Order: sequence, then C-alpha cells, then structure tokens
Amino acid sequence: MKRSSLIYGFNPYALRSAGRQDPPVAVSLRDLARIGVPARKTPRVMQELMALASADPSLRGRDTLLKLARHIAAQLL
Repeated sequence: MKRSSLIYGFNPYALRSAGRQDPPVAVSLRDLARIGVPARKTPRVMQELMALASADPSLRGRDTLLKLARHIAAQLL
C-alpha cells in the first residue's frame, strides 16, 4: 500500500471536531435537496454549515446558510 493512499484514506478533519458539539443549524436535509445538493454530499455540507455557524454567529441566518450550502456543495467532489 502506498503511503499517500493511506494518508488520504483518513478524514483530515476528524480530530478538529472530536468532542465538540456544534450548534444545530436552521437548514434541514429537505432544504438542501430542494436547492440541488446531492444526497451523497449532504452529510459533509451539514458538517461544514455547523462549523461555520459555530465559528461566526452572523452566519446563522437561514438564507445565508442556504447560499453557503450551494457554494460548499459546488466545491466538494
């Protein structure tokens, strides 16, 4: 097994979020599906939205989170 495949096989953000409880966001999975986020991307998009909402309280608005969700989903592979 190559070393790079071993390194890229792990979640690089696992330790960043270990033991931390992010606040719930005002966006549901149905809202993400409505704006066109694929089902395979929704867990990661929700994780990023929760991290952003906990880092900056001004980003907790529903409209702002939906706009951010579109950009996050576009960046994910």
